[in-house]
Amino acid sequence: MRLREMFTLTWDQVDMGKRTVFLDKTKNGDKRQIPLSSVALRLLAEYRATYGDAYGGRLFPWWDGSSERRALERVTSLLSRQWGRVFEHAGCEALRFHDLRHEATSRFYERTSLTDAQIAKITSHKDPRMLMRYANLRGSSLADKLW
Repeated sequence: MRLREMFTLTWDQVDMGKRTVFLDKTKNGDKRQIPLSSVALRLLAEYRATYGDAYGGRLFPWWDGSSERRALERVTSLLSRQWGRVFEHAGCEALRFHDLRHEATSRFYERTSLTDAQIAKITSHKDPRMLMRYANLRGSSLADKLW
């Protein structure tokens, strides 16, 4: 998910039973469901047990629910700077939050047997050429699939 898609999440978008998050407002304007891994599901359950509805139905405290564009831009900027400090402290100054999305997409290719269409559905890549940019397959992984 993109940063803004995450920090604007509300609990009514999370369906623990179906293991999905429903996004009704995405960067490209489409609605989509995000499947949750067992790890994400467990962490969300722990998070909810700890914080419950402390933020008025929202998962995270940074955004007040305002749909005002300027408010969203301020929070996006704030969180981007905070992530920048985290990455700097970790010795990864050149890393950006969006790079984590790239990394996750690459791992879908390396560690799963998901098809391009399934990965595109999860990541919301509409253009197959853009998705292929993220598909940094290792030669050894491809070699293992050959006879």
